[in-house]
Amino acid sequence: MAQRTATGTRARRTGATIEDVAAAAGVSNATVSRAIRGLPRVAQPTRTRILEIAKTLGYTPSASATGLATGRTRSIGVVTSSLRHPAYSAALEGAEKALHQREYSLILLHHPHLPTSPQPHTNLNMLRRRVDALLILGARTLGQNQIEQFIRDGIPCIVIRMHNEQDDGIQIQAAVTAICHLVQLGHADLVLFQDGATTGFQLRLKARGLEHCANALNAAGIRPREIRVETRSAAIRNSRKAFSRLWAETGPKPTAIVCASDEIALGVLLEAGHIGITIPKDLSIVGMDGQNLSEALGLTSVSHQPARRANAGIHRLLDALEGDHGITYAGESSPELVIRQSTAPRKQERA
Repeated sequence: MAQRTATGTRARRTGATIEDVAAAAGVSNATVSRAIRGLPRVAQPTRTRILEIAKTLGYTPSASATGLATGRTRSIGVVTSSLRHPAYSAALEGAEKALHQREYSLILLHHPHLPTSPQPHTNLNMLRRRVDALLILGARTLGQNQIEQFIRDGIPCIVIRMHNEQDDGIQIQAAVTAICHLVQLGHADLVLFQDGATTGFQLRLKARGLEHCANALNAAGIRPREIRVETRSAAIRNSRKAFSRLWAETGPKPTAIVCASDEIALGVLLEAGHIGITIPKDLSIVGMDGQNLSEALGLTSVSHQPARRANAGIHRLLDALEGDHGITYAGESSPELVIRQSTAPRKQERA
């Protein structure tokens, strides 16, 4: 009965296996896998011979067979602290697109940042056994100790900083880009609606060694006023309230507002329309982070390109993984200004 079962199994098997190719070429299974995947440490004559034999035998490698031969899963873990924020969703889409192009699978782990309770380790330990590398969305998503443990385990990690990282150089660049755009349009009375968790803009400029930016603004008579907006609970509602208080104050009104996120900008747009302010005739508005929301609203925004950065990070991660170069880290990309209908030159009669 056992013999019939074994014979029946062989009869049902279709197509050549990696063992067949290895036996015909006189090499190991791992060498066949490396040759077919284009990995290093295979001599070119050997690679050519293996590819010819695989073609003759009709061998098509499977992800599971490759994993058994190489000890890899061909799966990449993506750890994110948010599933709802559009910037994180865009980054996930960019990562998935890159993985699909390279024939890797994506394993997603939602790991919210919870400062008031211990970080759970169970899911991270499970993830460690199922992936070849990690893309981490957000510098605060995992602790440094956890990242170092993954690296000690031989799992490459890349951290992609997101738009809301505190004291993030990209956020500073975005704010400077937005202000320069408005200054070029003739605006001098500017207000910055900042995330309540961030430090002052001028202090952050100096902390980044950008005193020249602060000095240039001061020389032009531009001293942006800063207003804090609590974003953790309700960014849109709180920014509406902040704008309402600002516009109710006596004295000259600002001609332009830079918002730390597109959500904050949406609150400003809604409240401005409620009060009867025409955008951009009476007030120019710039958002930051470049969500899909900004395109729908016609909002000029400084995009942090989360999808593009995550896509590039995955490609760099896989290049290092498949080339056995060890650990690599994602570089930052400059924010990109997308001009739409919410900004216009300052009205001359206000001069």
